[in-house]
Amino acid sequence: MTPLLTVEGLRLGCGGRDFCRDLAWSIRPGERWAILGPNGAGKSTLLHALAGLRGPDGGEIRLAGQPLARLSRRAVAREIGILFQQIDYTLPATVLATVLGGRYPHRAFWSQESGEDLDLARRALRLTGLEGLEERPVATLSGGERRRMEAATLLVQDPRVLLLDEPTNHLDLNHQIALLELFTERVRVTAGAMVLVTHDIHMAARYCDRFLLVHGNGRCDQGGREAMLTPERLSRLLDHPMRMVNADGERFWLPA
Repeated sequence: MTPLLTVEGLRLGCGGRDFCRDLAWSIRPGERWAILGPNGAGKSTLLHALAGLRGPDGGEIRLAGQPLARLSRRAVAREIGILFQQIDYTLPATVLATVLGGRYPHRAFWSQESGEDLDLARRALRLTGLEGLEERPVATLSGGERRRMEAATLLVQDPRVLLLDEPTNHLDLNHQIALLELFTERVRVTAGAMVLVTHDIHMAARYCDRFLLVHGNGRCDQGGREAMLTPERLSRLLDHPMRMVNADGERFWLPA
């Protein structure tokens, strides 16, 4: 199966410090990856590199076999979408107008939104629980409503690869579950892939089957859930003793 994204010999760093070094990594259709690591380890930097928003310090990233750096931004945006950890909105706009911005990679230059674009935007707002807020100014939304609007914009963009940087920020529990269920189902239906950056080990274990552990010193470990989510590995990663508890057939990871 041809990978959607391929990372070869990747090196990323900042200020003379390597976040990852000689990373080889493939993301295939149907896979759901979680990136775990401490603050400042370079998780968001890696996500930005996968989206083509930051060039690597070494190595190469390929999208469906093509060098990512040689593709146009519109071509990349049709295949890869990123939900940023935080977005600052400086221009006044309504919720509907903002979500419609996700259709930009699919429209001809200077063209107006089509009826199909509007239908897709309204459906995404309904799926994220924002139906009825179409004409609300973005500045009047709560943090959780804004996060769901950003998720709706990503759905409207319709990429195969979803890069999610702490997507549950500002969301209460029911919306956290609903949003991750929505993204997971989308991966299944489209034979796409999901890469989730999170500090929540339990959410990662619930929705992801593959893990990349970023230590922040150039070292990265990768593998399946069973191999990566051990107390020994997590203790090294988080620089704190961890233990695993089994209860009612579920596993929980707790600080020791």
